[in-house]
Amino acid sequence: MLRTILGSTGNFCLTLLNLLYPQDCLICSNRIREVKPARLCGPCHDRIMRYVETPHWSYAERGLAFDAAYHVAGYEDIVKRCICLLKYDGKHDLSKPLGNLMSEYAARNLRIDDIDLLVPVPLHPVKLRERQFNQSELIAGHIAKRFNKKLENDWIKRIKYTPAQAGLSREQRLRNIKGAFLVRRDSDFKDKSVLLVDDVMTTGATLHECAKAIKSAGAKKVFAYTLARGI
Repeated sequence: MLRTILGSTGNFCLTLLNLLYPQDCLICSNRIREVKPARLCGPCHDRIMRYVETPHWSYAERGLAFDAAYHVAGYEDIVKRCICLLKYDGKHDLSKPLGNLMSEYAARNLRIDDIDLLVPVPLHPVKLRERQFNQSELIAGHIAKRFNKKLENDWIKRIKYTPAQAGLSREQRLRNIKGAFLVRRDSDFKDKSVLLVDDVMTTGATLHECAKAIKSAGAKKVFAYTLARGI
C-alpha cells in the first residue's frame, strides 16, 4: 500500500516537473507529455517495447563457444538509434528502457530461472576510460535487478585492445578478438549457468571469445543475450 502511494506521489511529482520544465524526447525531439522511463515520449517508448511481442532468437552456430544466442531485435530503426545514443552520446537514461525491454523479452522467451548469474561483456580499460561507462553493464544491471540475479562485472576482463570489428569478415573478427578476455583467479564460474549480456551481436566473435574464457573457468552453460542482432 505504502509503495503504491509513494509510486503515485513520485509520478505526480515527475508530471509536475515535466509541466514546469518541459523536455524533448531523445529519439524524436517531440515534447514529452507522459511520464516514461528516461527522456522518451510515450510513442517512442511504446515503439521500443513492441519488440517484446515478437520472438527473435538465433541458436549457436557450430564452432562458437556459447550454447545459444538470443536477441530482441534487428540492429535497425529505433533500437539502433537508442544504442547509438547510449553508446556514443552518453545518454545513460536509455539504459533503463533498454534494460526493461530485454527483461520483458527474457521473461517471455528465455528460461531465466535456470540462470545463475549475469556477466556483461567487458570493455578494455582504454576504451572504458574514453567512454567512462560500459553500456552492456548498465543494461545488464537492470536485467539483474528485475530477476534478482547476481551481476558479476569484474570476474572477467578484457586484456587485449582490438581495432573496431566493423568491416571485418567473420574469420577476421575471430582472429582480431582471439585471446582478448581473461577470467580472474578469484572468480567462481564452476558449474554455473551464465547469461552473457552485450548490446549488439553481429558475427558472434566477441561473445564467442568471452564465452570460451568463461567456460574454461568451469561454467556449465553460457548463453549469449543481446539487445540487437547486426547483419
